[in-house]
Amino acid sequence: MHGPLAIHLEQLLAYHLWAYERLLEAVAPLDEDAYRAPRGLFFGSLHGTFNHLALIDRLWLGRIRNEPWQFERLDSEVAPDREALAAFLREGVAGWQSWLSEQSDRSLGTLLEYRNMAGQEQRQSLANIVQHVVNHGTHHRGQMSAALTALGQPAPMLDYIYFLPERQDIR
Repeated sequence: MHGPLAIHLEQLLAYHLWAYERLLEAVAPLDEDAYRAPRGLFFGSLHGTFNHLALIDRLWLGRIRNEPWQFERLDSEVAPDREALAAFLREGVAGWQSWLSEQSDRSLGTLLEYRNMAGQEQRQSLANIVQHVVNHGTHHRGQMSAALTALGQPAPMLDYIYFLPERQDIR
């Protein structure tokens, strides 16, 4: 049985997927040129930002699973088109959810030692890494929402508080 920390992190990962789905729906009406055009985002386009998010989700999942890193840069392309990228995003969150289902509050306090992209040694608890992955997604999804608004498109409501009513199992 999961303790309160694991349950909370499960909720955050469910939110992470929910927010991805809302944003994927919001960009669906855009033509390919609009979707891939530079928007002043840190990773350029909407596609570039989704790509970065998918890559980072997998980077951290690989680190906690002690798997080799398969990409050279933080902007390496993980999927060539929207459908493949959406699937890669969903599979990444599913991987996190599967991993978390095997964790306890105690194991989530375990420190992970790793090297960041600059090669510097780092150490962080597994719980903080899960929190970071979700927070990182929230940061970039906010940028993408602003880009949609600048395009005259409606931006989805992505706040965690709007996710909660859709989850009957969350109090």
